[in-house]
Amino acid sequence: MTLPDMAESRAVLIGNASGVKYMPELKDIPAVAHNIRELHAVLTDGTVWSLPPDNCVTLLQPESGEAVKRTLKKASEEASDTLLVYYAGHGLRAGSDDSLYLTLPHIEDSDEGLRYNDLRLRLQPPVRKGRRTVVILDCCYADLAGDGQMGGDGGGGAEFAKQAEIEGIGLFTAAAATRKALAPAGERHTAFTGELLNVLRLGDPKGSEYLDLNDVFLAVSHRLTERRKALPLLPEPRLRTKALGSRIVLARNGSYRAPRQLPKPPAPAPVLAPVPAPLPFDEIVTLCRAHKLRVPSDPNVTRKIVGKVLDEQVPAGEERLLAFYRWPWLLNSSRAIAVTTWGVRLRDGNRHLAVPYEDLGEYSAVSETYETAASPDGAIHTTTLTMSGQDRTYQFLEAAFQRGPNAETLAALMNLLKEIVAPHNAR
Repeated sequence: MTLPDMAESRAVLIGNASGVKYMPELKDIPAVAHNIRELHAVLTDGTVWSLPPDNCVTLLQPESGEAVKRTLKKASEEASDTLLVYYAGHGLRAGSDDSLYLTLPHIEDSDEGLRYNDLRLRLQPPVRKGRRTVVILDCCYADLAGDGQMGGDGGGGAEFAKQAEIEGIGLFTAAAATRKALAPAGERHTAFTGELLNVLRLGDPKGSEYLDLNDVFLAVSHRLTERRKALPLLPEPRLRTKALGSRIVLARNGSYRAPRQLPKPPAPAPVLAPVPAPLPFDEIVTLCRAHKLRVPSDPNVTRKIVGKVLDEQVPAGEERLLAFYRWPWLLNSSRAIAVTTWGVRLRDGNRHLAVPYEDLGEYSAVSETYETAASPDGAIHTTTLTMSGQDRTYQFLEAAFQRGPNAETLAALMNLLKEIVAPHNAR
């Protein structure tokens, strides 16, 4: 994963700090101005992105809805790579279709705002020809935007979905379709954007070198969950994506530390003789087979299989393959596991984890399930296998387990392997 091409990407940041004249419950939100200015800073100063200033347009207190539409259309046409659209302010349910309206300065009633579905027209063909689009809405009822953008079977919605299947789109919202967002009194930012800025600046200690949209969503959700202990009215954010939308890279991970480099194995001797195994490899093979891994009939294919499914070079004669499994290709990424006489090797796309048996006891393996989005049929859950140890965290997405061992099976296998090798590591 890499950051978008900055020269071919655009950002449009829209903010309205004003209330609504005849709706006294909708007061001014001073924090919106800080949201816009600081988000502009992290997108242009090299901290998160390195957008040229001309490619990052801010509309703080825009003069009219038409000005917003024109600006968004221009950015949508120019961005051949990634387009990021952000709005902060009051959101309203209004109009005959009870859809999402974004408030603007000087409006006096709910239906005078900017209808989100009108903005959506600037984010779909034929206006939008770029590869990736991210929309972030920090307002009340923000997830109503997904009713027009991420669903539907006919008309423009179907064409938009077709375009999304080619590359990807993500809709990241501060609140559900029936919930209000929150701007805590006296704080510099709104609750949602404050935690979004924290994640973009500080990163996620559990993440990889780059944070994609799903990584950012999970990290912001976690931070808001912690804050909800003191502020129980904080809403839960929502993420909706099409095609590869969840994989759109948003930031370098400020908390990422490169994995420890394993010592380079010594050069092989001219004549390699079998070395008596210090570990009970027969027991390990039996255990792997019971947990749905494949056992090769010829152990001498180690270099060929490991090189093919894990994209790792294994010195001839240094280790033998005991068991492996390669899942079907998903999202153009290879997922595989190999258990050898040296240890365990895992791959998830461009992410690799190699753990020798001597270090296996320092890792924990758990299967975790969490809510990633909501649908008309109820909550959508995702399950991962998480390997943590030595300041490193590795995750397999449950989507990889369409066949073969699933997350729970792999977690059980890792923990049983730890028990088998523990007595040998203690000697």
